[in-house]
Amino acid sequence: MGDWLTELAQSAPLAPYLVVFGCLLASGFGVPLPEDIPLILGGYLAGQGLADPAIMFPGALFFVVGSDVLIYFLGRRYGHHVPKLPLLRRFLTPTRIRWAEIKLQQHGGKFIFVARFLPGARTAAFFAAGVFHMPFWKFLLYDGSAALISVPLILGLAFIFHEELDMAKSWIEKAEIGTLVVLGLAIVTVIIAKGFIKKRVLHPKAPGGQIDL
Repeated sequence: MGDWLTELAQSAPLAPYLVVFGCLLASGFGVPLPEDIPLILGGYLAGQGLADPAIMFPGALFFVVGSDVLIYFLGRRYGHHVPKLPLLRRFLTPTRIRWAEIKLQQHGGKFIFVARFLPGARTAAFFAAGVFHMPFWKFLLYDGSAALISVPLILGLAFIFHEELDMAKSWIEKAEIGTLVVLGLAIVTVIIAKGFIKKRVLHPKAPGGQIDL
């Protein structure tokens, strides 16, 4: 990292938190800034002693989940009118929202969990969950569970390997890929098992347009 960042942190003790938390909030609203970048920065600053881990770590988790919750309630309260606003219509396009709605209909809460690991899908997925009035406790359960995996993982690796950020980045990428593979296998197994039970035991007639949340 540049010397300017060190000087900024030393001259303004709150600056590291404002930068990291502000970027996380912007990323949560769909701004094309990978969430990993401010998280890596937060772990690096804490590892360098420029930020307090006791503040940075829980604060980062709060702002990550908090921005998701805000998107959820925007969808729940205003529905499809929100994407017409100048700021959000660039990120919540009709195509993205429709895609997220279809996936939510197909997979319910599991899609919310997986979407946390997919930067291009997060905002639309959480917005669609609000539009469909997914119970808030269920949304928070799926999203919070995923955040408890990704956020401490990235912060922790950047904190431990703050002097070797290239190594930390490599580990993070491998860990996320491994997590997605495991999640994918688990979801496929659940879907196959549910289909088998319905076909062999319940023999239901699938109603058209039903949303399984």
